[in-house]
Amino acid sequence: MNGSRTAVTWKTSLQKQKGIMTEEKIYPKVVILGIGNLLLGDEGIGIHFIQTLDKDYLRHHNAETIDGGLCPEFASLVEDASKLIIVDAVKGGKPPGTTYRLSVDDVTAGLSPANLSLHYANILDSLKLLQKLGKGPQETVILGIEPQNMDWGLKLSAEVQEKLPELQAILSREI
Repeated sequence: MNGSRTAVTWKTSLQKQKGIMTEEKIYPKVVILGIGNLLLGDEGIGIHFIQTLDKDYLRHHNAETIDGGLCPEFASLVEDASKLIIVDAVKGGKPPGTTYRLSVDDVTAGLSPANLSLHYANILDSLKLLQKLGKGPQETVILGIEPQNMDWGLKLSAEVQEKLPELQAILSREI
């Protein structure tokens, strides 16, 4: 969909609230899957990122988060989602802190400049299986940040930490 929004349905309320007709926006279900290893610095960006998100904002937009850790078994959790957004460290050879937005097609066609982690093979296989079953998200997007440090440590590097607001803005446009 090249960054465009999925179709949004409008539901008009026939009930008056305080004398004013109201319209309620119904958002398609979005799942945000954070993956990575919290013990390896910036490799844990996906998990750190989903922990920073405003849960009320997500609930209002019919979005939920999943902590996928290192080996996400997420298929049953996304089978009724309209959109899946995967957040992870992406090694694309650019300066640390560079943000990425990739489609599954970019990854499967080898068009992505990124050296993606091995957990994507498992994720892509699960998504293909869901599609064969007639389930799963209609669209999948990968959001990532170029890591600075993937050595032992529980904290994100300064370069990655300062890019979290930019990644949140990208996520807001995706939802």
